[in-house]
Amino acid sequence: MSKLYLKAMEDVVQRNTDNTNRITEQAQGFVVSENATDSLLHTSFDLTTAQSIVKHLHASFLKLAQSCVRDLDTEDKLCFLRVKTRKHEFLVSPEDVFTVTVVL
Repeated sequence: MSKLYLKAMEDVVQRNTDNTNRITEQAQGFVVSENATDSLLHTSFDLTTAQSIVKHLHASFLKLAQSCVRDLDTEDKLCFLRVKTRKHEFLVSPEDVFTVTVVL
């Protein structure tokens, strides 16, 4: 992972220290992907599971949610997305350069 991504991730974690600590205690795992290419940067899951999360959540659902927010207010942007299913809960946080998804 490049220094640019590491620095950006450190900034996000420091800004949200309390939430980060609380979430990591409960998390099954996480995926960090690059926004420009939807490629994996870091994950705690196996490669197939991580690629599936990026493909289905980031590439499709997240972009749709971001588009809906922009349609409602052109000056606003999606900061956080929470999706809960019967089996899992996904916490998605899109940043400028990368997107972090935590699975609870």
